[in-house]
Amino acid sequence: MIRRTALVAAAAVGLVLAPTAAMAYEAPGFGSTISNTAPAAGTPVTVRITGAAPNSPVTLTITTSPASIPNSAIQIAGTKSLTKTADASGVVTFQVTLSQSGRLSLVATTATGAVISSQSLTVAALGTDPTSTSSVLGETGFDGGGLAVGAGALILAGAGAVFVARRRQSAKANA
Repeated sequence: MIRRTALVAAAAVGLVLAPTAAMAYEAPGFGSTISNTAPAAGTPVTVRITGAAPNSPVTLTITTSPASIPNSAIQIAGTKSLTKTADASGVVTFQVTLSQSGRLSLVATTATGAVISSQSLTVAALGTDPTSTSSVLGETGFDGGGLAVGAGALILAGAGAVFVARRRQSAKANA
């Protein structure tokens, strides 16, 4: 019976944590910000990576979706992939401009190839309002960390209550 309870608890935790898999990724100790996740085409966007080793290289690679968008439409200081050296504080800043509408995947890596940040942004066509729901889909999801901690605490409390109740029941039966 305890094994069944543990399996149910594990399944519940898995269901609670499943939505967090679709969110942006940042390696522990690193941070990243994008100045605008839904810019209009031709509008520069600043990507800032923090937590890198001081004076170490960080590479930002841009992948477009749909793949029909040519590399020439992407400008990160004129290239599709750019490596810059972090400053003494471990901060690297990139300027990104996409001249055509589409979805971008931005991946920052260290010199060893370890992914430290993965973000995405949607570029609206020229002449459209990027905040309008008719031209760009809204972002979905939420930060479920607090929900996961709360669910875990409830599961532990419930498992503890079941354990105590069974122990009392066993003690009464033995007495």
